[in-house]
Amino acid sequence: MNIEFSTASDIAPLEVLDLQVTTGPASGKSRLSLSLLLRNERSTNHLHIPTLSWFDANQLQRFSKELAVAQYPETCEVELIDAGIRLSGSVRRLAGRWTTGRTIRIEPLPSSANQFAVFTIHTSNTDIKTYAGKLNNRLWEVFTRG
Repeated sequence: MNIEFSTASDIAPLEVLDLQVTTGPASGKSRLSLSLLLRNERSTNHLHIPTLSWFDANQLQRFSKELAVAQYPETCEVELIDAGIRLSGSVRRLAGRWTTGRTIRIEPLPSSANQFAVFTIHTSNTDIKTYAGKLNNRLWEVFTRG
């Protein structure tokens, strides 16, 4: 999966090599850790998503599926309360034309303990579908392992 990762000061094309999901207890509850293994032309890094509850993971999965099939002017938005982030997705517009690309804006909720700079990810609807399927598979693997 290829994405374009944009912050206020930088744009970087990245390749998503894998999605990893692990589980562990936190404050007596089962929490999920998601990380994306990313590669750019120089190095390989992990992008860690704040820990999610199972409810947040379900919301993230639903958001991904809805965004993959969205048509202009549809938008998708979800607040992952336990993780403290808001995701806003829309169909991408380039040079005045609507494309099959998607834009996801990631921002912290005002109540979030982990404040960070807002960033966006640009990708295709096909890659979002691939990611949603992989997320579903990884969550199912973690759920069945217990």
